[in-house]
Amino acid sequence: MLELKNVTKSFNLTGVKEDLRVALDHINLQIESGEFVTIIGGNGSGKSTTMNIITGVVKPDEGQVLLNNVDITKMDEHQRASWFGHVFQDPMMGTSGDMSVLENLEIAYRRGRRHSPFAWGFKKENKKEFIKELQRFGLGLEDRLNQKVGVMSGGQRQALTLLMATLRNKPTHKVVKRDYIRFSEKDHKVAEREFDEVYIPALREYKNEVKDIKKDAKLNRKERKQAKLEAYERFDKKVRKFDLTKQILLLDEHTAALDPKTAKKVLELTDKIVKENEMTTLMITHNMKDAITYGNRLIMFHMGHIIYDVKGEEKQKLTVEDLLKKFDEADQKAEQQ
Repeated sequence: MLELKNVTKSFNLTGVKEDLRVALDHINLQIESGEFVTIIGGNGSGKSTTMNIITGVVKPDEGQVLLNNVDITKMDEHQRASWFGHVFQDPMMGTSGDMSVLENLEIAYRRGRRHSPFAWGFKKENKKEFIKELQRFGLGLEDRLNQKVGVMSGGQRQALTLLMATLRNKPTHKVVKRDYIRFSEKDHKVAEREFDEVYIPALREYKNEVKDIKKDAKLNRKERKQAKLEAYERFDKKVRKFDLTKQILLLDEHTAALDPKTAKKVLELTDKIVKENEMTTLMITHNMKDAITYGNRLIMFHMGHIIYDVKGEEKQKLTVEDLLKKFDEADQKAEQQ
């Protein structure tokens, strides 16, 4: 669960007191795990500021950002990186143009993990997975793994950015333990003991299995390798039960710079990826039809406030005319104040 409590943010680019602009005015917002929320609002309404506060790019003047009831308000952007995938409006952001498609994907896959700078390289199983995922886009990217991203079209680059944002490598067991202790509702010592009571015997069992596999003269090299892999997967599955930090996807007008045909394709793929992975998602869009079509909840921002929040069947019955009427009502109310 993601929550913003009483969040306020103001900007002053000139230093003159009279030029102070309130971007968010005591915002309260709670996003449940698995929700796909579309966000609409005019320019300067607070949409992107909200997203930047969630990722840590911007710190609020007041209020808190909570992830699974843990205060992450003071954490820097890089400290939150493994919990959020962010796709921007500009296709040039989120990827490195001087690196190949494969190199960009490998970096995204390792996000949030500790690894040695001397151990750079590509794993065959990773490459196979990348190809499989890229084929879903229907843009031929799976045949351009070694091509530099900088020469690709905007649509191809944005599709790649979307995949990179949703590629969450399994965190190490050490990270699983750390986050379980941090985000569990239980006392930290109780959570740590609960993890160790499963992890320690499971690790011991796995090591004993590997020893037995090595001693088994009936197995050939290929069979021995497969048996070790299956033993590790059984061990790993026991540890994954403690993984509490499913990634949250943040989409900041990610199809706005694309042509209509490519934008439709990327949106359909976005919806498919979100549903398949049950990802908590926030999508900013200026397209009111898309805001209604996609997601199970819609939020409207106006002048730093949330003025409309609708979900479920009520959202499904919405029309573009309904949303335009809400905007007109908000403008009239602001003029009267």
